[in-house]
Amino acid sequence: MEKNYDPVEVKRFYNKLPHGKVRMAAIKSAIEKADMHNDITFMLYFREDLCEESCFYSDETEMMVVFPEILNLIDRHPDTPSTQFDTAYKNAMEHVLWVYKWVVGRCSGFYQVPMEDCIKFFEDFKKRSISYGFNLKPYYKLLYRFYSFDDEKSDKAFHKYEKLPRDGNGDCKACDRNTEIGFYLDKDEFEKAKVLSEDIETFKLKCGNDRSAWLRMKDKFMCYYMDKGNFEEADQIAYILEHNMNQKTEYQVWDEILRCYSYTRPGRALRVYKKHWKDWQSGTCPSDEFSKALNVCCFWKKFITDRKKDTVKLEFDNSFPLYNEEKIYKARDLYNYYYKRAKDIALKFDKRNNADSYIKEMDEKLDSIPGFI
Repeated sequence: MEKNYDPVEVKRFYNKLPHGKVRMAAIKSAIEKADMHNDITFMLYFREDLCEESCFYSDETEMMVVFPEILNLIDRHPDTPSTQFDTAYKNAMEHVLWVYKWVVGRCSGFYQVPMEDCIKFFEDFKKRSISYGFNLKPYYKLLYRFYSFDDEKSDKAFHKYEKLPRDGNGDCKACDRNTEIGFYLDKDEFEKAKVLSEDIETFKLKCGNDRSAWLRMKDKFMCYYMDKGNFEEADQIAYILEHNMNQKTEYQVWDEILRCYSYTRPGRALRVYKKHWKDWQSGTCPSDEFSKALNVCCFWKKFITDRKKDTVKLEFDNSFPLYNEEKIYKARDLYNYYYKRAKDIALKFDKRNNADSYIKEMDEKLDSIPGFI
């Protein structure tokens, strides 16, 4: 057992490390040290930090694995206090409920999590929120997003969310506003969404101290314009996003920018693909993998329909499944590779959800590009 265990110094040490694998490893080491000393307060806190790092900067599966440990700890030690690093929460239980939102919000992104287990997550979060005195605004917000494959259930959840006031476990005003913007864009109520976006556009509403809410809002409008076939408007936002991204995984929307540029800046689109192809091979959240594979698939279809050449030179390494030493590839083979990858994931999600929304999304995006299929 480490003699000079000081959880405060451990926390300060890993906070200086860059986000991603390096910090994740340091937080895991911190958890081991807290466990060895049976330091319940920091056994919880370090695990919560791991969830945050996993959710926003690294591999989300880490969060899904460690969170049940958090629930087990807090159920055995419900009166655990907050640390000096999370005084915004009354105690550890309140912090756990905050982190729980991330877990519930992401469980739908893993087809490996059966529908019944997703529902159990939701119902447990609901039960714990009520017992702690919070209302169900976050619960209905998450339920609205979860039922993206069922318009009736999704709309019902959104309108319940919309009517409830924000309380201590509610997201910030900017995050809630972005939820509303997304809903009305999905309903093609553009003017209403535009009015709602004004306070975020002018930074009257912000999420924390950075531009996260603004980036999220911009991305929503870019995707809306692309879905409507208005690629000139989308291009203006894509350029803004490209030059304003922050470190969070959520805002690495290069695949969406790729899809946009394939219409407006094809040369730039190919350069984006060459730079980021390897990042798109190492996804850990299946729903994100699906979106990326589909956007890349759209890029290759547009490439094939717009260019006379049917081959392209790419500096893949041998980690890419189609790698060859000549480094000359058929564009159609690349299209087929990403198509199969997206479709395989889509079928698994649709089976889990007992729906066809993923396959429909594939068909709609690819059918919007006239051409060779």
